[in-house]
Amino acid sequence: MLWSAPVCGLAPFAPYPPFLLPMPDEAAMALASALHERGEDVPAVNGALPAVETCAAELARLGGGQVEVAQHTRLHELGELVWPAPVPGGLQVATEDDVGLVTEWFGAFMGDADEQAGRQRGASAHEVPDRADVVRRLQTGRVWFWVDEAGERVHLTAANPPSFGVVRVGPVYTPPAQRGRGWASNAVAEVSRRIQAEGARVCLFTDQANPTSNKIYAALGYRPVVDMANLVIVR
Repeated sequence: MLWSAPVCGLAPFAPYPPFLLPMPDEAAMALASALHERGEDVPAVNGALPAVETCAAELARLGGGQVEVAQHTRLHELGELVWPAPVPGGLQVATEDDVGLVTEWFGAFMGDADEQAGRQRGASAHEVPDRADVVRRLQTGRVWFWVDEAGERVHLTAANPPSFGVVRVGPVYTPPAQRGRGWASNAVAEVSRRIQAEGARVCLFTDQANPTSNKIYAALGYRPVVDMANLVIVR
């Protein structure tokens, strides 16, 4: 597994729900009971299945309400990288001069991901980073464009800095007019290669309602680790 203790934190998006790692059912129920007894208002629970389902169901039983699924995700880790068919162009590190385009594409990624998964645009819980957040990411040097043979930026792939030897890839965004040309597969493959060359493990999350992204990453050698969900408690 990719995790160690603690087994519960807070998801980094509003309403900042508890984020559960894998745990026994009795532990998930005990957590729900403790939150309820403390008078915590818990409108959502995020994390690994089945713990998150158990905790949310117990919170709803104790405090009233109905559990609804906002999003199902899956954590993948790269095993042996499988190279896609090559396409023209290559990676180019985005700089602070690119903050406008990167901010625009980060925002478009969120909305497009919702639509591709059959949700209403803007329905996902994740917040779009503001300009200052994007600048901080650009300063890490871990945001890349795929630039085609004409010098046009046609795709963006980003990755977080290493944390405990693990790097998460994302977001991965191709504008609609450039999709289906292999830019994403080649960009993610090269970024993943660079991360592995640094000695880190590579992971990413996919939306289980988006078959296209799941297919692309599986073809590159990413393998499922754990299924997760963002559950909301509607009262």
